[in-house]
Amino acid sequence: MINSIFEAILQILSDVSSRGQHGYDAVVLLALLVNYRKYESVNPYIVKLSIVDDEPTLDVSISLLTVQYKDKEEEHQGGFFSTLTSMVGSMFIADADEKLSVQTNEAILLALYEAVHLNRNFITVLAQSHPEMDIPTTPTTPTPTTPTTPLGTTPPSLDNLMVEFIVTHMMKDFPMDLYLRCVQIIHKLLCYQKKCRIRLHYTWRELWSALINLLKFLLSNETTLLAKHNIFHLALLVVNLFNMFITYGDTFLPTSNSYDELYYEIVRMHQVFDNLYCMVLRVSTNTGQWKEAASKVTHALINVRAIVNHFNPKIESYAAVNHISQLSEEQVLEVVRSNYDTLTLKLQDGLDQFERYSEQPKEAAFFKELVRSISLNVRKNVSLNTLSQDILLKEFSTIS
Repeated sequence: MINSIFEAILQILSDVSSRGQHGYDAVVLLALLVNYRKYESVNPYIVKLSIVDDEPTLDVSISLLTVQYKDKEEEHQGGFFSTLTSMVGSMFIADADEKLSVQTNEAILLALYEAVHLNRNFITVLAQSHPEMDIPTTPTTPTPTTPTTPLGTTPPSLDNLMVEFIVTHMMKDFPMDLYLRCVQIIHKLLCYQKKCRIRLHYTWRELWSALINLLKFLLSNETTLLAKHNIFHLALLVVNLFNMFITYGDTFLPTSNSYDELYYEIVRMHQVFDNLYCMVLRVSTNTGQWKEAASKVTHALINVRAIVNHFNPKIESYAAVNHISQLSEEQVLEVVRSNYDTLTLKLQDGLDQFERYSEQPKEAAFFKELVRSISLNVRKNVSLNTLSQDILLKEFSTIS
């Protein structure tokens, strides 16, 4: 660590020819160097990676590859971040000749994580050079907009990704940690939108539906899941997402109709919330391991239950007076719009607050194990026989 090779690695990645031959190995090497004893001492590679701001290196054309990185024939102009992002894209392409193991692919993901986590310029440059990727950037000084000014005209890719994960991973071997992270990401996005009054044109119903289906899954598999997980913590996070929409939705939902649709979905799917309330009430009134956790969900459901108990009788009354057996969506929305004034909700504190991400100490054990796995895999798979010392020495002698 005394003699840094950081600049040499950057030069390899910035040059089209050397990147094609050694780019993948250079990125893996950099990922390992950044993680070398980083919790025990000052790591100079962390410092150097965090301050890279060279415009020619950062402002590149970033393209996700459709073939394996090491086999591609054409190279685009670019530098370190372009190379890294391209390789991450290529690692997901199924290829019969694929020789990279899962652990080696994890090395690329680790490198991407470090670039995003350490270098504040990475996401901004990525979004500016490839706006079609729909990556939200954080302004240095957020400028609030008026409630009637919609911002953002394309569906947020991150929200789409979170919704897709929610609906596709409800399985027996439930990935609780990933679901917690997923819901927390959505919460942080909503907090940012609320703070900056950003109104995304997004089909929010898809998110609400996914969250309600997640609650249904937790209810249906209560016994099995409770043997392994604290499902009440996840349920609390999900319910508080609805509380965010109920309490602050007028600051970030695109139109007033979106707010009406939120209430419509809550009323339409009220049975799920009723069943959840019955479950957490049962658990919270008994002595047991989950008493306190369930009690928190009970309190969090106050406003959701108030909405259901307020609008359901009025909808039933409307149907009876008009002799309609089954109301249409527009008729229910009409009832909702006509009865906001008499609805009483309780203000809940802390909904727009979240715990900021911190790698240490919570994630330290995970990254130590990941780096150990990557290191073992690199040692096992590296082939020194394919390297020509003469060629390498000649190329490296030109690096300033």
